[in-house]
Amino acid sequence: MWKLTEEERKIFRKIIPTDFPTEQTRIYSDETTNGSSIDELINRDGISSSEVEAIYKALPSDTEFYKFVDSLKPRQFSEPELTEEQKEAKREYKERIERLRNQQANMEYNNMIRSIDQTRSNSLLQNFGQEMREVNRQLVAIINTLITVGGSFAFGFWGVQFAYPHLGLDIAERMLLGLVCATIVFFADLYFIIKSMSDDEIEEKNEAKKKKWVESSNISLQKKCQ
Repeated sequence: MWKLTEEERKIFRKIIPTDFPTEQTRIYSDETTNGSSIDELINRDGISSSEVEAIYKALPSDTEFYKFVDSLKPRQFSEPELTEEQKEAKREYKERIERLRNQQANMEYNNMIRSIDQTRSNSLLQNFGQEMREVNRQLVAIINTLITVGGSFAFGFWGVQFAYPHLGLDIAERMLLGLVCATIVFFADLYFIIKSMSDDEIEEKNEAKKKKWVESSNISLQKKCQ
């Protein structure tokens, strides 16, 4: 919709031929289905684009109609007054947007300082149960290693003597045999302990990647909601 003032009307009258019947010429457009004369349209406060186009088609081809079009200015409409319910809904919407922005800012701040301040990302008791299970698992592994190594040494020191007394092994030979058995079992246990530790590290890395992916997904979702 375009605004019409006395200035635009003067420009229109200047470009219209003096002998052109503006009062008798009827204009038909989407807004004027019953038809309106050119004078009726020009004397209104506003005119639509379809009406301007209809007037242009009705005028002679040599009319400098572009001067009138250049003088037109968009008509500004005042915003409709909101009801109390609409105002309340708008206020709640702004509060919700502000709350989401604050949550997003806090999350980004915590992510930035997580590598610096470990107490924010991991509290003292947050992983207490997991740490206790890890300590128990390590203690069990150490005790099992001591038992198997000690049993292997006992087998080499006393077991061979009891099984084959006719060999007549002295204490030095029995000691050496026990140490050999204990050493073999110790390195076998050490291999399985190291293998178990590497598997745990891989599992922890996978859990960390999964947690990071979930956090990034939550951040993206909150950004879309803003």
